[in-house]
Amino acid sequence: MNAKAETISWHERARTLSFRTQAFIDGRYLDAASGATFESINPATGKLLVRVAAGDEEDINRAVSAARAAFRKGSWRIWRPRSARKSCCALRKRS
Repeated sequence: MNAKAETISWHERARTLSFRTQAFIDGRYLDAASGATFESINPATGKLLVRVAAGDEEDINRAVSAARAAFRKGSWRIWRPRSARKSCCALRKRS
């Protein structure tokens, strides 16, 4: 079988993109505590892309608290750079 690779235009690829609209805090995607959102506009078209969680002081405090707890556990401090890179890449693939 001799299949020719099809090329997809970037316009077609762009239409298939999905965006995370929640804040990533403590290993989970969460809405803003207040429920507030803001609009993210495509600068090329001026059209609405998505409504994104509008984090406020409470969300920042949750994120900082989670980061401090993770640091105190020591797991990130003792990882070798290669292990940390693999974990970050795995996380990126899941999102």
